[in-house]
Amino acid sequence: MQGASVCRAHGGTAPQVQRKAAARVTEARARAAATTYGLPRDVDPATALLEEVHRTAGHVAWLAAKVAELQEDELAWGLVEEHEKAATQSPGTDTKQAARPNVWLDLYQRERAHLVRVSKAALDAGVNERLVALAEQQGTMLGEIIRRSADALLAEVANLLDDTTADQVRREWPDWIARIVPAQIAAVTGDHP
Repeated sequence: MQGASVCRAHGGTAPQVQRKAAARVTEARARAAATTYGLPRDVDPATALLEEVHRTAGHVAWLAAKVAELQEDELAWGLVEEHEKAATQSPGTDTKQAARPNVWLDLYQRERAHLVRVSKAALDAGVNERLVALAEQQGTMLGEIIRRSADALLAEVANLLDDTTADQVRREWPDWIARIVPAQIAAVTGDHP
């Protein structure tokens, strides 16, 4: 029987087994809707941790939206059991409701806890420090590119000027570059002075 751990002949028709089976099916459907699995790929552990933080944050946001769609009474009160009765004096549907957390709320709380765990793991692994070091390396490389480009530009400009003006530009050039390069590096790394 779907969602049950026993067959019909061994207790699968018992009301408590059917309730638990229905809850498992509902939770499995909700979890499948919240999680998409991909194919294996090569990834370093730091990147995997950071991706899991981002992915889990996305799951939390999506589940928060699902929880926000619920009516207030649906958060802790909901359908537990439903039976169709046709061969009785009053045919129809019997429903049983109970106070318990909605499956979307439960998944939301679990995913939030997972986000805290993976965020802590990423911090403990020094992922932030690695990102800062990478940004610093990129900034240094950009600074070197700017310096080399500026030196090439200086050589071209100096050829067009008279000797006195060219000497003055060469003397002031390092100060100009010193003011420009840190601002450009900060723009790339996001580290504004």
